[in-house]
Amino acid sequence: MEKITLKELKMDSRNDVLAFLKKLWHGEGAPCPICGSELELLHKKAKKSDCDWQCSQCGKVIRTLDLLNEINEQ
Repeated sequence: MEKITLKELKMDSRNDVLAFLKKLWHGEGAPCPICGSELELLHKKAKKSDCDWQCSQCGKVIRTLDLLNEINEQ
């Protein structure tokens, strides 16, 4: 379980990243930006938070709040 950083997302603009994060927060799901397979909620059983997602294929973890903090720091 390796955490994805903003640089690894391979998205061209800030708006692309924000649109990706909003899709995840709305529970719509999205393809993994690394390998293209579908992302799943990291905390399925607890259902405490929809902020952390994991790719079942490559094992990368997307922590949306950490990515949002990285965007705001730029």
